[in-house]
Amino acid sequence: MSDVSVLSHEYKATSGLSQDINSALIVLKKVRLDLPGACEISPEQVESSRSCLVEILTALERLLTPARASQVDGATAARVPGALVARVQAERRGDLAYYLEDLRRAAAHLRDSVSAVTEADFALLDGLALAVDAETSRVFRRLMRR
Repeated sequence: MSDVSVLSHEYKATSGLSQDINSALIVLKKVRLDLPGACEISPEQVESSRSCLVEILTALERLLTPARASQVDGATAARVPGALVARVQAERRGDLAYYLEDLRRAAAHLRDSVSAVTEADFALLDGLALAVDAETSRVFRRLMRR
């Protein structure tokens, strides 16, 4: 594959992940915080958003834990780009163990119900969304330089 093809594929993966996280996060915040438009969101959309975020958080937590990385199936691992995993590892180098625990806790709260999701969980998800957006921008800039 050429550099442009690799970058194009990487951009597609990161932008898709970014869109998935942001869309799911918007749905959950509307429902949890009772924001305008919350009544228009179906229970199926809420469940789909919760499942999406649980899958991403679980995959990221496993990919960040070397002993558990083999527990991630290929399709799920493909959704979380390696560059994002490397970015999070670099950003969280000093407190990675705490971050992993935060990922597990947020995933557990999401599995329980929307009402179990805390402000700290939303802050973690917002931070993850920012990291994915930053990675998407980085890949886009590299792609445009080619």
